[in-house]
Amino acid sequence: MRIIITFETTHKVLAAEKALKSAKEKNFRFRPTPTPPGLTDSVCGMALEILNKEQKQLIVDFLTSQQIAPQGVFEVER
Repeated sequence: MRIIITFETTHKVLAAEKALKSAKEKNFRFRPTPTPPGLTDSVCGMALEILNKEQKQLIVDFLTSQQIAPQGVFEVER
């Protein structure tokens, strides 16, 4: 199972990646990834994949607190 966070624009994906990397003390585990086909029509081609499923809500809450709220959070089969 993969946890994918989507955003409206590539700019927001890059801003989210930068914010998560800057929070080194939280040790967020994620990586940029192409948006899997079929999730939604209104998102850009890039997304973030959460690599530690226990961090899902922490990452979403952190990004929201940084005014970089995800458009969607999906659990998809590999």
